[in-house]
Amino acid sequence: MSYFNLYLLMFLIALLAATTAMTMKQMSDLKKLQEMKRRPKIITVEQCGSSITTRDFREGDYVGLATGSCTDGTPKRIIGIYALKEEGKKRGTPM
Repeated sequence: MSYFNLYLLMFLIALLAATTAMTMKQMSDLKKLQEMKRRPKIITVEQCGSSITTRDFREGDYVGLATGSCTDGTPKRIIGIYALKEEGKKRGTPM
């Protein structure tokens, strides 16, 4: 066996290992994306005086937390945290 064939074989083995590693990483990333799609969206409801607003949930949010101050000087507080249930696509009735 010549050196050229030996180097070519080593190159092909390294190429196969790199391709396998990249494929496994991509499959792992796809699984994470699919899991994120299945999770419900969580929203936080804040009250500032008589005004109520919603925003995306942030780590550390809890009901009663003061998140800032309103224009009138009263504290802006979290009054609710909810998970939004996604409506599944409804299929038409069979004929």
